[in-house]
Amino acid sequence: MNIAENTADTAQQAANVVQTDVQNQVTQSVTTLDHFKDFLLNHGPDVIYAIAIFIIGRYVARAFKNLAVRMMTHANYDHTVITFVSQLIYYAIMALVLLSALNKAGIPTNSFLAAFGAFGLAVGLALQSNLSNFASGLLILIFKPFKAGDWIAIGGVEGSVKGIQMMSTAITTKDNKTIFIPNSSITSSQVTNSSYQQERYITFFFDIAYQNDHHKAIELLKQIFREDKRILNADTLEIGIREFAESSVRIAAFPKVAKENYYPVYYDTMSKVKDTFDANGIDIPYPQRVIYIQKNEQ
Repeated sequence: MNIAENTADTAQQAANVVQTDVQNQVTQSVTTLDHFKDFLLNHGPDVIYAIAIFIIGRYVARAFKNLAVRMMTHANYDHTVITFVSQLIYYAIMALVLLSALNKAGIPTNSFLAAFGAFGLAVGLALQSNLSNFASGLLILIFKPFKAGDWIAIGGVEGSVKGIQMMSTAITTKDNKTIFIPNSSITSSQVTNSSYQQERYITFFFDIAYQNDHHKAIELLKQIFREDKRILNADTLEIGIREFAESSVRIAAFPKVAKENYYPVYYDTMSKVKDTFDANGIDIPYPQRVIYIQKNEQ
């Protein structure tokens, strides 16, 4: 009998424990539902407004992103730059939208702002030089002193702009080397853009010997320029004696050509001038000195 009574007592205790646990869980569930109901009653409209702000904000962010892509594509910006800047605009707007939605829902955002501020300060101090290059890259994209494909010269480097990146600008030189110049160096230096204008003047200097007829040499040069249809100012060409050098008479000429014809016209003209001068007895002197020796007679 004692064993049966002990077994019955143990079963009753276990049943009581289970019953207590079930009651506690039911009570917690009911309490949670009550809290949720109170939250919906008190903050339901704010939550709905927050969701609406987030949804509408996403559409606005996408609209600004697409607008930026269209504007930069129309301005012939590099594809990498278009992607980076458009994504930056999208996520910046979404961050503002998210903070606005959380604030409307009743969730304090001061801690988020403080954390973002501290994080931004730490990143700014650690990446100070990179941020300078990034800001300079944005200035280049906004003011466009050059674009991809332009021929520029900066700091002793001359070549074609291959691409404008966020931190540096890639330039391909005449011998097919690619040089990456930090954007901050570009914005703080003098940049010569040979492709900015649609037309360019070629500066020629031709030296002839003092014994040659400079009138004849100038007329031969004018004829060479008139025969080249790529020269745009053949009838009004500026040409004449620039200076009397040590060993030669220096003639200057400034033909105007389309920018894509600059080097073809330059090389062709130099070759034609050499052939024409040789055929007409016009000497191209090399540096020389005349030394007079005075002999004293005893």
